[in-house]
Amino acid sequence: MVITGRVADASLTIAPAAYEHGWRLDDWDRLAGAAMAGHVIECGAQATGGLWCNWLETDLSEVGYPIADVADDGSFVVRKTPNSGGAVNVETVSEQLLYEVGDPAAYLTPDVVADFTSVTLREAGRDAVAVSAAKGRPAPQKLKVSIAYRDGWSASGTLLIAGPKAADKARRCGEMIKARLRRAGCEPALFHVECLGAGDSCPGVLPAVDAPEVMLRVTVRDRSKAVVDRFGRELAPLVTSGPPGVSGYTTGRPSVREVFAYWPALIERGAVEATVAII
Repeated sequence: MVITGRVADASLTIAPAAYEHGWRLDDWDRLAGAAMAGHVIECGAQATGGLWCNWLETDLSEVGYPIADVADDGSFVVRKTPNSGGAVNVETVSEQLLYEVGDPAAYLTPDVVADFTSVTLREAGRDAVAVSAAKGRPAPQKLKVSIAYRDGWSASGTLLIAGPKAADKARRCGEMIKARLRRAGCEPALFHVECLGAGDSCPGVLPAVDAPEVMLRVTVRDRSKAVVDRFGRELAPLVTSGPPGVSGYTTGRPSVREVFAYWPALIERGAVEATVAII
């Protein structure tokens, strides 16, 4: 069992495997295999049928979670919890291997650089996939740190917009909200309008359509909490002071939440001193 703060996902699997098998921390091929096992199971059910291209072939209502049995040579077998839904096959494991990977020939972790292109996948029984022949190279000289800092306030609200030219109507509603905020002396630093159902969730990928109904989502962000709070007061009034076909106000005002921004950086490995405290 590994109990830790925020670390690289794959490290959670490398640590117990290296401990159990007595690996050297420069045994790059074995470490690469464990890193790959960690990458496969890091997002839970994504390796057992979640997001699978053929998800209709299985039952995800009781999807199982993945288990990686890591052998001494760094190879491993992926299974799922017994008597559970979902599926483990070459497709589900391959899809997860490619998830959030920049260069599949050089997957960077603090412990090893793993080559995902060197491996072999084969089905080793029902809901079991064997992965072998991982190759690894020495770990990077720099470590990634993830820093979070307070960066103002944000809120998002939604309204259902129905009827002819629903997307155009929704965008006009967004303009109305912005104009009313301006008249109130509140202009958020960020004001973002989306028409969900008209292709805005993946602009340039999903085709724009003239949907009979869309969800208008407006998001604002500003250093001033008061400005963001004022935005929350302007959404629901559109139900009676906007165009026909506006609904969905029963959830109340959007919640104002503090923004914690993300800043990644690289630092020299020697600047970090690893310590373990046993209580």
